[in-house]
Amino acid sequence: MTPARGRFVVVEGLDGAGTTTQAERLAAMLRTRGGHAVELTKEPTNGPLGAVLRQAIEGRVALDPVALALAFAADRADHLFNPVNGVVAALDAGRWVVSDRYVLSSLAYNRGGVVSREWVAELNARAIAPDLTVFVDVDPEICLERIGARSSADELFHSREQLVAVDRNYRDLIAAGHVHGPLATVDGSGSIDAVHDAIWTAVGEALGDS
Repeated sequence: MTPARGRFVVVEGLDGAGTTTQAERLAAMLRTRGGHAVELTKEPTNGPLGAVLRQAIEGRVALDPVALALAFAADRADHLFNPVNGVVAALDAGRWVVSDRYVLSSLAYNRGGVVSREWVAELNARAIAPDLTVFVDVDPEICLERIGARSSADELFHSREQLVAVDRNYRDLIAAGHVHGPLATVDGSGSIDAVHDAIWTAVGEALGDS
């Protein structure tokens, strides 16, 4: 008997919004309370392309904006369609997948002026729509405070100017309806537990059987 398809949930937000922590908490809750088999993943991935991207984000490798966008798209294609450990294979096997970031990050973090948003969207045209995207909404100033202790000055997106620009991009994309699939926005300014509870409620309301 073919198993029911799993669900694909994405957690999005600025650097410092706590997406990694919240994705981990959500995956754990889906396993323990929801009783689901869950794959926790992230973008950039832990694959070879993801490793290059992380070096670029950390300022250890310089990539042209065009090359950066192409590398993100290639990493995502492998993330989705790798027959061994890809998202699609997991969903087809009945497992849920929780991803820390996805296509919306590529669009929001795109460094405008060199690469158009439309071109980035075209690069990602084959990307499947999540069953739910959760946007963890945190003011850029709060994000700066949170990442200040651990951020390198060389990191690509950790300046106030970059965070404000990315925040504006996220809001423009959401307002224009450029989020594939359902969207839930949660206030991420509270405690880790409070944000987790809000995300758990949003997932339950959107997907019903969490």
